[in-house]
Amino acid sequence: MNVLIVEDEAPAARRLRRLVAHELAIEPDDITLADNLDTACKYLAELPVELLLLDLDLSGRDGFEALRSVESNHPATVIVSANVDRALEAFDHDVVDFVSKPVSAERLSRAIARAREARSEEMRLIIRSLGRVEIVPVSSIVRFAGADDYVEVVTTDDRSLLHYDRLDRLERQLPPAFVRTHRSHIVNTAQVTQLLVLGRGQCAAVTSDNQQIPISRRRIRMVKSRLLQDTKNHGE
Repeated sequence: MNVLIVEDEAPAARRLRRLVAHELAIEPDDITLADNLDTACKYLAELPVELLLLDLDLSGRDGFEALRSVESNHPATVIVSANVDRALEAFDHDVVDFVSKPVSAERLSRAIARAREARSEEMRLIIRSLGRVEIVPVSSIVRFAGADDYVEVVTTDDRSLLHYDRLDRLERQLPPAFVRTHRSHIVNTAQVTQLLVLGRGQCAAVTSDNQQIPISRRRIRMVKSRLLQDTKNHGE
């Protein structure tokens, strides 16, 4: 999931990044920070952002300019600001939530949960292969397997589609329910039925299509954390 935090105060940005990383069960370094409006707008124009945490007072400039700069694929946006008097205005920009400063971990957790839900409900993947285009809801995807410039997409109705894209790019687009288990594999945590311990530090995720998907050693802790987080979210 591609996450962007726009905050011009460095200590606040670093703390927010730690809180978001903990909530999403990802590494803090996987989250991009922008400390000014121009950098934020440039990033939004060049890369698909799924979750945007946005301050409103950016060295005297209006943070809403960042949202106005996005012409399509509007990210799920959480405003994080001390300007609580602008909360009603924020929802005119279709933001998911408004979190006032100072930020509490509990309040931020609720905002991110809303953003995750909004993103998962609306997201569709446009699959391009063999001269045709097909639109598939991401919730109906079990897993992805990379092969050079192509990705195999396996769906819950047992279809295997060949998509012209790369796993690295897909990983940035997909909602948090999808986790990279291996350099060649991404799985939908909602479609993981069990984890297997294979010995010698090797593990695999068993998906609903009864396939064992390898989990690299350096990703085992992160994958387990994401699976636990997904189970917690579905239980709430």
